[in-house]
Amino acid sequence: MSRKTQLQLITEFLLASLKPHIQANSIDAWQEHGTIVICNQDLGLEGYCIGKWKHTAVIHIQNFPHLKMNPYNLLALIAAYLIDSGWDRDTYDLADPDIDIDAESDDHTTVLIELELLDDLEIIPDVNGGIVFNGQKYSLDIAPVNVADTIDTLVNIGGDA
Repeated sequence: MSRKTQLQLITEFLLASLKPHIQANSIDAWQEHGTIVICNQDLGLEGYCIGKWKHTAVIHIQNFPHLKMNPYNLLALIAAYLIDSGWDRDTYDLADPDIDIDAESDDHTTVLIELELLDDLEIIPDVNGGIVFNGQKYSLDIAPVNVADTIDTLVNIGGDA
């Protein structure tokens, strides 16, 4: 699959946003407690969204320097990412993030973030694909989308015909 998961994207976002205070080896991330939400949505161009992977993402940050960086910045970064992600969190009943903070020393903490995320499971036709759907073979990939680059409009002003 060529698309990154929401967990990969938020982890990369946090790492980039927290540099130079947090290094890549200070962040671990994994998925837990997943559910497949079946949707069978025809996306056109022979692509389908057959489901959504709803899961709890866990992000573990070690050595967070809470005296050098305001911890509320981390909370704001998480909120900003989730708002910008475009998922309607209410529609998919995605819980708000849970955050646990444990002191390691006087100037460092460990932060454990748990948040519900959603990833599309999109398939496209592929004669060598390993997914059989509607009697055809498919592969997991981003479904192609046609995007209009121009639009024609007709404006009718009172009495013009």
